[in-house]
Amino acid sequence: VSALFESKLIILWGMNPAENRHGVNLAHFIAQARDRGTRIVLIDPRHTDSAILADEWIPIRPGTDVALIAAIAHVWITEGLADDAFMASHTVGYADYCSYVKGEADGAPKTPEWAESITTVPANTIRSLARVYAEATPALILAGLGPQRSRYGEQTERALHTLACMSGNVGLCGGG
Repeated sequence: VSALFESKLIILWGMNPAENRHGVNLAHFIAQARDRGTRIVLIDPRHTDSAILADEWIPIRPGTDVALIAAIAHVWITEGLADDAFMASHTVGYADYCSYVKGEADGAPKTPEWAESITTVPANTIRSLARVYAEATPALILAGLGPQRSRYGEQTERALHTLACMSGNVGLCGGG
């Protein structure tokens, strides 16, 4: 719980703590973190009861989370916002992921405009989220189970972990 109070940004990605139990009183503690100044963003197709906890609700087409994540990564890579040092020292395959995101292999850069047509999230919202997330340290993603409950849903979890690593927030109190 104390980690929530250390965060500058909490992204509830497909998580609905107001209606589902992910631990005792999680919604209450998220509300307390918000009251202490933590920015809360909800990414979910539905305007759930958890939207009351959030400063911003970003509706997304179900099953398109990986496209949104790739577009955020594209902003970070092209604007120099990714923590390349963390990626180099703690991960493998980052160069291949960068190549994929930049569209070097398939000719389709994973830009916010590319993602907008897939996710229905406006490109300017994607850029804004990417920049807010990149500038918030520590920042925390709390992922729900909904996004992974689709065909290839495990890719959402993998991509969220990649994003957390790219942000440099893994291992920080209040980050992850």
